[in-house]
Amino acid sequence: MRYRLAVIDLDGTLLDASGGVSPRAAAALRAAREAGLLIAPATARWYQAAIRPFAALGLEVAAIASAGADVRLPGGGAVVQVPLPGEFARFMADLCDRAGWPATVALPGFAYRRANELPPWAANAPEWLRPVTSLREADLEGALAVIAEPGGEDPHLAELRAWRDRVELFDALAFTGDGMVSATAKGVDKGHGLRALCAALGIDPSEAIAIGDSEVDVPMFRAAGLAVAVATGTPGAKAAADRLIPGPAEDGVAAFIESLLGQAGNGG
Repeated sequence: MRYRLAVIDLDGTLLDASGGVSPRAAAALRAAREAGLLIAPATARWYQAAIRPFAALGLEVAAIASAGADVRLPGGGAVVQVPLPGEFARFMADLCDRAGWPATVALPGFAYRRANELPPWAANAPEWLRPVTSLREADLEGALAVIAEPGGEDPHLAELRAWRDRVELFDALAFTGDGMVSATAKGVDKGHGLRALCAALGIDPSEAIAIGDSEVDVPMFRAAGLAVAVATGTPGAKAAADRLIPGPAEDGVAAFIESLLGQAGNGG
């Protein structure tokens, strides 16, 4: 089967320990695009952060951002944007402030980045990133997703988990290996995003490859024609995958793409 779309998780999958794309992975991504394979990051990050590593490589990509709540075509045209319930967004703002959790709240045009202290670069932050020390006064109208970083089994997590029947909560990994929790509207996940993107592009989901490392990626594994997990991923992600590849430290995504393109070149 000839695959037409590759959706790739960023943190823990494509990005290396410094949060960047290795030279080998960059070359593989460029070669894939030149061969006609469409590329889309599939990430809990907000849209502007999702496409940034690819823009630095000169690649225009589609995107499944905000854990599936913000799906866009190459060039940025919106396919679907599903906001969180307003009540939950306000709850999360209060919870993150009370618990002292670092958190990111994604909106269509920018994201709030909450930390207990403003980082040194806050004064020079790009327009699509607004560093704050409190979310209580933030305008969360239309918020698409929240990424919270509890830092272990924090007792405040019980309050968040009480919302499981009203929103989607998934465990994820940062490129540092630290745990995160992503929250989106009920029924919205990376699988929902992959199906929406495929419909907009005129691609059957069976023609898509999904590459990831954690539970937040499992819904897109189920939707794609081929599910690929990195060996450094979570047990749940590896169990749901069709194939395992090395982690980012060993350039697993690059090696997989090189193999895929080699097979295509030989008629595979």
